[in-house]
Amino acid sequence: MANIPFPRGVRDLMPNEALFRNEVIAKIEGVFRNMGFLTIDTPSFESMGVLNAKNAIGEESKLIYTLDDKDLGLRYDNTISLARYMAMHQELPLPFKRYYTGKVWRRDEPQRLRYREFTQVDADIIGGNRSHTDAEVIAAGAMALEALGITEYSIDINDRGVADLILEKFGVPKEKVLDVFRAVDKLDKIGEGKVSDIVKGLGLANEVVDQVMGFVSRQGSNDDKLAYITGILGEGKESADLKMLMQLLGSYGLRGGVNLKFSIMRGIDYYTGIIFEYRIAGEEAKISFGAGGRYDNLIGVYNNGKSMPAVGVAMGIDRILDHLKFSDSIQYTYAKAFVIHVKDTNYPYALEVANKLRAAGIPTDINMAARNLANQMAYANSIRVKYALIVGDVEQNSQKVKLRNLINGEELTLNIDEAVQTIQRK
Repeated sequence: MANIPFPRGVRDLMPNEALFRNEVIAKIEGVFRNMGFLTIDTPSFESMGVLNAKNAIGEESKLIYTLDDKDLGLRYDNTISLARYMAMHQELPLPFKRYYTGKVWRRDEPQRLRYREFTQVDADIIGGNRSHTDAEVIAAGAMALEALGITEYSIDINDRGVADLILEKFGVPKEKVLDVFRAVDKLDKIGEGKVSDIVKGLGLANEVVDQVMGFVSRQGSNDDKLAYITGILGEGKESADLKMLMQLLGSYGLRGGVNLKFSIMRGIDYYTGIIFEYRIAGEEAKISFGAGGRYDNLIGVYNNGKSMPAVGVAMGIDRILDHLKFSDSIQYTYAKAFVIHVKDTNYPYALEVANKLRAAGIPTDINMAARNLANQMAYANSIRVKYALIVGDVEQNSQKVKLRNLINGEELTLNIDEAVQTIQRK
């Protein structure tokens, strides 16, 4: 086909890109495992009754891909599946810490760093002390970035519970709070002036609008902002929990900055407490590379209204890959060695050599095409393998190999055990 149809908002990965992606995921998962998170597995699709239950994801439900029978849809994120999972498996001990890697789908308009199919690595804690679990999850995402060599990042934090109470103090009617949040969530994109106009359009008094805008655009240090909150709410539980969270985060030794930012209002329909985003220095301010929050009421949607404390983070793998310029990766194969045979009659011995290397834990490929020696060497170089092991009649009869380092050109004639030891030492 001259013009093969290809969907918008998705992408193929070349071998070097897919390998790089797998190693990024492995490093993130390694951080989560190191912190005691368990792993589970859930389907790629869910019942539409689960996806749409009481508008679990609110206005974003329009982005769900429905399947042909109309009763199933591709998962929008991994959190809904976890909430359904916890409602169905109440025998699990709490707190339940889990991580999960999976693709999710959104019928969104594709644009830079926004795909219709993308991968998230999530870490969540169900149950436990609020401040302790909030800090653990936020730190887990930050340490995942650090494991990838990303140290110049910031964590922007807000608390929806605090914001609810402050807007109530300002006199915002309860039925208009979510509309205010939706307007504020656009602050980074459209600016304070337009957000102020939207809030005024909700029928709020000018004094109330000024107070709201003063809150969401508050500047200063974290201590200044905490003092501001305490001045409005007093020394209540919400203020105390937020202060405790900031103190606990200091115990993790994170390299990125932690900033209270009252304009973050993501997950408006189901986040109930802390909300946060990770931003990388030098990237556009509106781009988050991971985010999460507390969703204490979501599990109750599938559990007869019985809520369970829950907080989680989702790391956006595709955005992280683009930031790390994964397409420039030069590692093309997992194989460290490639076995070359001079003649067809040498293939059985070449296979014996390859399998001995594999048994020793050395990832090994072997020539399986009709190529001469020069073309086999060219192929080995094209897949960027480090070692070529060449076998001909002489090597087969002596039970040896020619081991060539394709990086520096060094060549040695060794028996198989010596070749294994040489490769393992490098």
